[in-house]
Amino acid sequence: MANSIWTIEEFTCAGCGMNYTATREEHSEAHAGHFKCSICSGVVHAWSGKHHFFGWQAVKTRPPVFGRRWADVEW
Repeated sequence: MANSIWTIEEFTCAGCGMNYTATREEHSEAHAGHFKCSICSGVVHAWSGKHHFFGWQAVKTRPPVFGRRWADVEW
């Protein structure tokens, strides 16, 4: 039976640097598993114990915009 407490945690792939988030859920029974990177297929996170991770999503970041540092400043 799952506990009602969930937390969202962030992970970074050691192989390519891709960032992911996953929801951690506590359980009364032990679980084991792992998640592989969708870019390089490296293991991002492996776990065993009375918790489980699900809902893995890549973190969407905005690329830097060059030349717009002062775009929002009114003179």
